[in-house]
Amino acid sequence: MLNRIKNSKTIIIAIIVGFAVAMLAMAVTIYFGYAKAYNSNVNDMNVSLFGIEIYSLIKNGNEYRGFSMGQNMGIICAIFIVGSVCIERIITRCKSKK
Repeated sequence: MLNRIKNSKTIIIAIIVGFAVAMLAMAVTIYFGYAKAYNSNVNDMNVSLFGIEIYSLIKNGNEYRGFSMGQNMGIICAIFIVGSVCIERIITRCKSKK
């Protein structure tokens, strides 16, 4: 019973870490997307992470307005969460074999 509680805590922590890393990765990607748009002076641009478009930038006068693509951002979050849970499970199994 105690081991089961410990496993669920580590899985919850892995989910939170995966979500946080996904948010950070998307924020950094969007930041560099804005920088690239301002440097290249294009009228519109899509920002992608792992080939999935997560943000759209449209020039409005001298500045850009951004629009998020919520469904695609959810897919990115899911990828990071699944990855972090898989890594957590691998680490847990390696520790239990020792």
